[in-house]
Amino acid sequence: MRSLSLSMQTGSMHAVTTGALDGSRPVALLLHGGHGSWRHWRANLDSLSAIADPIAIDLPGYGESDDAPGVSSLSDYAALVEGALRSLPAVAVLVGFSFGTLVACELARRWRQVPGFRGAILINPPLGPEVTKEVLEILEEGVRETRRGGLLAGVAVTQCRIMISDPDRVTPELISDAAEQVRRSRFKSRPLSRSLDIRELIRQADCPISLLLGGQDPHQRSALAERLPQYRDLVGVDRVCLIPEAAHWLAYEHPQRVVQAVSTLLEQ
Repeated sequence: MRSLSLSMQTGSMHAVTTGALDGSRPVALLLHGGHGSWRHWRANLDSLSAIADPIAIDLPGYGESDDAPGVSSLSDYAALVEGALRSLPAVAVLVGFSFGTLVACELARRWRQVPGFRGAILINPPLGPEVTKEVLEILEEGVRETRRGGLLAGVAVTQCRIMISDPDRVTPELISDAAEQVRRSRFKSRPLSRSLDIRELIRQADCPISLLLGGQDPHQRSALAERLPQYRDLVGVDRVCLIPEAAHWLAYEHPQRVVQAVSTLLEQ
């Protein structure tokens, strides 16, 4: 794996890749979630290398990337990302997780007519204004634990109750890593995640889109009965995959499902 420093309008964007990026293989761009970084994809880079050149970026205002001062709209935010990628081979497949699904949809809308672009995969997108009561209660618990025991205690709550379905997989190292990503998160994603409707963004993208949804994700499970038929109407029955045992960080728990989804898009 090697690091890249890409020039964007407000500074530099950090990225990592396991590919040659010489144009000989399709490129898969991985877009992390809120309070995250490229490390949301650390379980996926090697496995995706079997079928593509994966690039995992730190979105503006996250990780090692510079900030996005004055940027508040999804369009302007995605434009920063798009500008930073101009020095690289064209992207064939977008893979977005959580907040990253919003950025993926906007980039897909911009690239839908670009030769070689195949579409996007959305993993556990936010519900927008319909954020679930369960998520709000967990986040409140995380805040209480942070006040009581510090950031690591608060992050442990979200890792065990939102991100990972099996608490036994939540190690001290995983909590420490997630806490460091929280510390380095400067961009406020929630105003976008809680105001934009992913269904409308999918309509606007107007290109092949697949969804991977975790049945144990608190962001999804109480809304699945309503959302599943809506998503299937939007993108097609065969493009919506529910993984009953997966939580929010589906890509970490089930990396091979991500490979399968990317492979399917590339083969079409």
